[in-house]
Amino acid sequence: MSKSVAAPLAGKQVLVTRTREQASVLSEKLHALGALPVEFPTIRIVPPTDWHVLDTALKRLYVSDETGYDWLVLTSANGVHICMQRLQELGYDPRVMRDVRVATIGPATAAALAEYGVIADLVPDEYIAEGVTRALLEDARQRQLPLTGQRILLARAAEARKILFTELQQAGALVDEVPAYYTLPVARNDERGREVFRLLQNGQLDILTFTSSSTVRNFVAWLKSYASEQSDQILEQMTSNTQLASIGPITSQTARQLGLRIDIEAKEFTIDGLVDAIVLYEELLAARLSGASPEGVGGGNTEESYDRSNNSVPNK
Repeated sequence: MSKSVAAPLAGKQVLVTRTREQASVLSEKLHALGALPVEFPTIRIVPPTDWHVLDTALKRLYVSDETGYDWLVLTSANGVHICMQRLQELGYDPRVMRDVRVATIGPATAAALAEYGVIADLVPDEYIAEGVTRALLEDARQRQLPLTGQRILLARAAEARKILFTELQQAGALVDEVPAYYTLPVARNDERGREVFRLLQNGQLDILTFTSSSTVRNFVAWLKSYASEQSDQILEQMTSNTQLASIGPITSQTARQLGLRIDIEAKEFTIDGLVDAIVLYEELLAARLSGASPEGVGGGNTEESYDRSNNSVPNK
């Protein structure tokens, strides 16, 4: 097997901006493909300082009267871990919730839930907020049980988009949106921050990865606060010398609103999907430069081939 096939990202320096606790998962996958991950968390996950609201909501998952919930909707692995661990701390077993159905935004969230012995009842085909609404509506249609009047606990990041809450309310559901955690920036005016800034200045980072809108926002905020007068110049250099990879269209939209150009966007909105998209992009780029065509991926222009492989991607 050739080096390019065995290690398609050989020698590529890739910036990983996920939380410190989650960065290793992406870094290990990149390293296995020959990349040199540079971990630079731009966000941190913080549980509520006052647990009262979340605790009150979680206890209603075990209530058998009309105040109990019909659905628990979880939109991230972070939300899963905080809610399930909090239930355990309160003395509840997540595996024996009252007759509550659980929906997750995607397979990674469902996998996190399974760690606590809870199997998701519903995982949408599209791993986005809008996909959750469509899946819930379709489930209600199939079970001939309208969402109207159903009580839903939506426990997630305080900063999350409001579209899911709004759409479920419009469908007639009784939705309680409760912050399970907060996403805060990580101050990086330290040695690591200086090293990453130097790499950016010198064009030595090949790919920057963003796995949520918050990672993009906080990366740009860090760059502007750290570089101040040089930030626009660095952003321009990034456009010329560095590929930016996004886990999905909502993250990409946030990046574009902040003046960044997204080169790579995952077709499946997961870490595996992000890694696959990066590998595909690099393979197509290498094929274009060599004049060859990667097997199974159309030939010719790299950007056109990449666009064809990622067409019709819904908003995340």
